[in-house]
Amino acid sequence: MSTEQPKPDSKKYVDLIREIEKGIIKIPKFQRDFVWSVDKTAKLLDSILKGYPIGTFILWQTDERINDIKNVGNLEIPAAPDGTKVQYVLDGQQRITSLFAAYRGAKIQKTGEKKVTDYNSIYVNLDVDVADNDAQVITAEPVGDSYLPLSTVLNFTDHILDIQQKFSQEQFRQILGYSKAFDTYDFSTVLLRKDDIESAIEVFTRINTGGQTLTLFEIMSAKTYDEALNFDMERKWADFIAVLRDVKYDGISNTHVLSLLSLVLSRTKECKRKTILSLDKSDVIEKWNEIISAIKESVDYFRTTYRIPVSHLLPYDTLLVPFGYFFLHRKDKPDANQRRYLEEFFWRMSLSYRYSSSTESKLAQDIKRIDRILIGERPDYSDVSVILESPQALIDTNFSAANSYCKAILCLLAYHDPKDFADNGKVILDNSWLKVANSKNYHHFFPRSYLKSKQIPNPNSLMNISLVSDHLNKRKIGAKAPSVYISDFAAQNSKIDGALASHLIDFKNSGIDSDDYEHFLRNRAKAVFAELKERIDLQHKEPMNREIDELILGGETDRVEFKSTLRWDLHQKIVNKKLEFVALKTITAFLNSSGGSLFIGIDDEQNSLGLDDDIETLDKKNLDGFELHLVSLIKKYIGSQYSSHLKVSFPEYGGKKLCRVVAAPSSSPVFFSFEGREDFFIRSGCSSQPLTRAEQSRYEAEHWGG
Repeated sequence: MSTEQPKPDSKKYVDLIREIEKGIIKIPKFQRDFVWSVDKTAKLLDSILKGYPIGTFILWQTDERINDIKNVGNLEIPAAPDGTKVQYVLDGQQRITSLFAAYRGAKIQKTGEKKVTDYNSIYVNLDVDVADNDAQVITAEPVGDSYLPLSTVLNFTDHILDIQQKFSQEQFRQILGYSKAFDTYDFSTVLLRKDDIESAIEVFTRINTGGQTLTLFEIMSAKTYDEALNFDMERKWADFIAVLRDVKYDGISNTHVLSLLSLVLSRTKECKRKTILSLDKSDVIEKWNEIISAIKESVDYFRTTYRIPVSHLLPYDTLLVPFGYFFLHRKDKPDANQRRYLEEFFWRMSLSYRYSSSTESKLAQDIKRIDRILIGERPDYSDVSVILESPQALIDTNFSAANSYCKAILCLLAYHDPKDFADNGKVILDNSWLKVANSKNYHHFFPRSYLKSKQIPNPNSLMNISLVSDHLNKRKIGAKAPSVYISDFAAQNSKIDGALASHLIDFKNSGIDSDDYEHFLRNRAKAVFAELKERIDLQHKEPMNREIDELILGGETDRVEFKSTLRWDLHQKIVNKKLEFVALKTITAFLNSSGGSLFIGIDDEQNSLGLDDDIETLDKKNLDGFELHLVSLIKKYIGSQYSSHLKVSFPEYGGKKLCRVVAAPSSSPVFFSFEGREDFFIRSGCSSQPLTRAEQSRYEAEHWGG
């Protein structure tokens, strides 16, 4: 490490601008708000005009290339010339960027805002006395009758003729004096010539006048940035979050990817801050994609196996680290024993406040447990105290939307795929609704206002909480007793008992008819306690149709698609042959791609609709008749020669029969034929897309060779 001392120096305004425009001075991507507002920028320029000191710019000179700001609004900043040392601004980022924006009249639209800020709309007011310390010569709004844009003054020689024509000789001399004041102002600089980025980051952290502390992720993003390899950790994480947003898991912290990288790459299998900072840049870049894939597999496992539909329900998103570690080392799906041990691990961590403190050291310990699971052995948990004393303890727990223990219970409720009281539809949960206790997704089964009117204590018991869709009319329920509002729902939902059972509420034996709150809490707590004990003691039995459940809960993908019906139009209430063609095109696309499963009788929200509507339209009104009709469609429009590639079955999901068509990939092109026309389809993401003849030829060459 270089011990060369920092070098004090100064730069003129025009030199600062030129060096920025040449790519020599760079703004590292440490700060999100890297430029000041127009008002604040005007005050800065007013101070310069009056000769006031504005602080020192600290620059780090280096051969390294770290992530930097590529543009200031509409003004692009060029890449640094090859073989040139770069000077990164460590202190004074906002000041120097604001000076650049003002000089060049940048137009900046901040992320998440519609408004475009025009730095050309800063004015020099000629009627204001520059000697008056209380008055501002340079402002965001013009003052008086004589004024001109600041950028005109800063670029005086480019506008000299225009200024002479518009202003008097005295005003011209005044403007010229202001221009010289800016030109001759010495900006104080200190040049740091230590080569290592760690020193630069330490300097930034210590002297940053904005009070911003760099996060570990921001530091690692800067450290690992590699232009040649097109590696930008910040951008790659943003891309990954965009993928997770589609499955409602975008609420996870970026620190977890660093923890997992450290646990995998470090010799000591630790994820302390010091260990993460010491990770080798090339190792991080090389391992990144594998780590991201492992986290994505963990998310899919939580969504499908544990049926946790959104990230905000997770007791700790930290759980993605040990599970990511497992899926990184286990390339195949976990076997039966591993699944049981992983489930035990999940619930023991969730019910023990495991990651509420000392997370780094506990993750290092828990990775050793995952290592045991990877070799098929059950870990020891003698040092982990699970809080599961009795059903009464569950009753006595006060509900809090942010509490990890409460979230664990909500995960159990979500596992049972809770149904809507009104229509037995799937309860749809959303991250944005789950952050506060008065969320649309949380419902006090015995309404708090009802309990208050009866002076019944403990209204916010965890055992009184159920998960409901946002459209449940809570106003309609109001302060009604459960016996009243559940009777109202029962009048429109003949399967209300099944809907309540999906919330672990026994319709007949939970004290609903008698509005017995204590009995309700005891009955439900007993059911919840029993299910939690099963999971802790490895007694929980997985569903018979586990594969089907996980495929459906995973949602539509390039290999899974849902259709509400085969031929019955749910909106028009008629047979619609076009719907049959849509299903056949999906099958064709699966055959031409990597295969897949088409589920008929389930909608996009994973509500099980069954096949009754379709079956009623057939001559033979049973499952055999449905299969015969589907097979005849396949033979007619796709071809009988592909029958060996297709398997039709009728699994049960949500208490109803579905049709599943499993398509194996074909070894040659398959077409959907209709009225003398042949169309070629492939899977693209979650949809089936037609290809033109030219696109088809290219696809055939890539997919089948030849």
